Amino acid sequence: MGKDLRIVIIGPVHPFRGGISQFTAHLFEVLSQGNEVLSINFKRQYPSFLFPGKTQYDRSNIFLQIPNERLLTPYNPFSFSSTAKRIIDFKPDLVIFNYWIPFMSLAYGIISRKIKQKQDIKIITIAHNLESHEKWAFAEKLIKYGMQYSDSIVTLSHSVYDDGKRLFPKKDITLGFHPTYTFYNNNRFNKQEAKEKMGLKDKKVILFFGYIKPYKGLDILIKSLPFVLEQMPDAHLLIVGEVYGNSKLYYDLINELELNDKVTFRRQFVPNEEVEVFFKAADVLALPYKQATQSGVAQIGFDMGLGAVVTPVGGLPEIIEDKETGIVAKSCSSDDFAQAVVDFFKLDEKKLKENIKIENRKYSWNRFAELVISSK
Repeated sequence: MGKDLRIVIIGPVHPFRGGISQFTAHLFEVLSQGNEVLSINFKRQYPSFLFPGKTQYDRSNIFLQIPNERLLTPYNPFSFSSTAKRIIDFKPDLVIFNYWIPFMSLAYGIISRKIKQKQDIKIITIAHNLESHEKWAFAEKLIKYGMQYSDSIVTLSHSVYDDGKRLFPKKDITLGFHPTYTFYNNNRFNKQEAKEKMGLKDKKVILFFGYIKPYKGLDILIKSLPFVLEQMPDAHLLIVGEVYGNSKLYYDLINELELNDKVTFRRQFVPNEEVEVFFKAADVLALPYKQATQSGVAQIGFDMGLGAVVTPVGGLPEIIEDKETGIVAKSCSSDDFAQAVVDFFKLDEKKLKENIKIENRKYSWNRFAELVISSK
């Protein structure tokens, strides 16, 4: 990795919650090893009417605490100028924007233009996705505006890389990867202890974890459970996460399929310090997504030696080595997903964990940081 660089990273960190905040903080930590790094955080992230969850803020007792300056509000144009001025005054060699939603595009585009007008600074955008899970009016125009001054775009999966090539045929697009989250595993539990704490001793636990949005396919997973139970009567579905939208659909399915005693539904955002017990209690992570770019949830699981069953969409098949670190279902149907879950439990558990350890070395933060800095 290049040393003695002055780097600005723009993106949310604590007190904002979510995967992008964790990602930005992890990247800051590794880039700070030998470089001077300025983290520009959001002052406010979204207006409340646009945010579907209960709160935008992380109330965890344990979090990645990094020095940051809360300057940017993406819906307040006055903050664009002050943010750009702070960046210019810092005299960086490199500015890194974290992009994941068109709502940020106007702010990013204007700030980038102001920077380029004053200094010849290299700008890189890390594109967590380019095809939004939710529909946005004029999405492509906003994306192109937000990244027009970026010298390079780094993606985290092949599917986003392909989107980048389509949207920006003349720009340098770098294929990267989503690094493994190592923050949540505090070695407080082994598998037996975690299962006992969750009241799931002697169960084969299938974990669905994270924000529950329609595109994440929880309905597919619930519908697959009766078939799984036919093959594995001791299976149990553990659902953990805050529902964005109406949770009635999922409760109705559970009731209709008479699965109440086979499902534990923790409908809540989980503080950082409580994440470990759910992953340690699980035997497999389920990602039945209907569309996807990549998954930070899978990278939490890998850090704890947990394999996954995924649908064959977006970047998910890139994360899972089929039959080595998990199973890729044949389709997004509940029948095929159920068969994939059953097939997962036929894998050699010792070999599975060895394979996951090997994969984790490929997904290191140091390797990712080097890739970002060296991108054209």
